[in-house]
Amino acid sequence: MPESLLKKLLENSVKIEEQSYVLYAKAYEKVTLQSAKVLLRELAQAELGHKERLLAIMQGKADISQLGSPTGRVEDLKIVDFKEKTALSEDADYPTLLLFAAQREKDTYEHYRSLAAGPFAHYFPSAGQLFSKLAEEELIHKNRLEREYDQCVLKED
Repeated sequence: MPESLLKKLLENSVKIEEQSYVLYAKAYEKVTLQSAKVLLRELAQAELGHKERLLAIMQGKADISQLGSPTGRVEDLKIVDFKEKTALSEDADYPTLLLFAAQREKDTYEHYRSLAAGPFAHYFPSAGQLFSKLAEEELIHKNRLEREYDQCVLKED
């Protein structure tokens, strides 16, 4: 049973990464600010990389441990943690996009963190480490988005 659960968790993680990739790729097409394009392209590529690594693990082409170990050195700025959930519309402006994306990264971070700390990790310690590393990488994305939000929206003129 735990092996089938691991497969389902990995499949779900692939979907999450794919959705994030699509979000950033679509946002990239909409923004005109060059620095925003750079940020969104980098985030899209990172999510695509997560998806590819998860698929490689599922297909037996890579070992779970190859993702690396979490460092625990990522600062959580918590800028979006207390903001009301933001919806994303087709005509969303850049600040709304940043807020939505940072909130999505926060949710994804919390999802992976719960998998890493949950009872499932007892059966598959290397999977726990995988989800811990993915959580850390999502927190890095959240941090980048929050820094951009801080510079573009919260800065003092």
